[in-house]
Amino acid sequence: MKDAPRTVERANTRKHSAGETTRIALLEAAEQLFATRGLDAVTSREIQVAARQSNSSVIGYHFGSREGLIRALVEYRLANLDADREALLHQMRIDGTEADPRAVVWLLVRPLANSIRAGHMFVPFLARLSENPEARSMYWPPHLDDPWSSDRMEEPIEAALQDLPERVRRGRIFQLYNSVLNLLGTSARTHGVSEAQLHNYVDGWVGMLTAPISYETRGLLTD
Repeated sequence: MKDAPRTVERANTRKHSAGETTRIALLEAAEQLFATRGLDAVTSREIQVAARQSNSSVIGYHFGSREGLIRALVEYRLANLDADREALLHQMRIDGTEADPRAVVWLLVRPLANSIRAGHMFVPFLARLSENPEARSMYWPPHLDDPWSSDRMEEPIEAALQDLPERVRRGRIFQLYNSVLNLLGTSARTHGVSEAQLHNYVDGWVGMLTAPISYETRGLLTD
């Protein structure tokens, strides 16, 4: 009888392992479908089938709802992006490049590129999510910061673009974020992105971010 608790414990461990495997299969199937077709074009049934699950209530069991699955997907992938970004921020502080616009652009770009090279479809998923601000506010887990608007990201952005008026700075940050997501998202869905291409893209994004303000724009801002 002494072995009975161990038998139960082993059974529970196997059950948990099988459940976690099913959960990840659902997340990754959903990520692929959402990235390819968009959030509104994918049904729970299609995710279930793509994950090779026969139980029609499997999404509800693991996530509560389709919305819960999307929030879980954001949380699942964001952990790696945050870890990469923290390492880059640490290195920027060591190198003294916290106010370097190019370093700031890489702070956004490199974790996303790493995700693509790992074979994940999270970047095109984020691009799909960013197409609809209402969907983004609906599906983003409330306890997680949007990495690009978090305090940790705001500091190097402010330092790198301190010579720009706030209104211009905010507009360019928005433009940068959407350009990066859409271009890298397209690359992830098609041919991938080489290191040379990535550096060329970063050159362009740095130029966009730091371009002089035209007289026309200054006049409109004054008005």
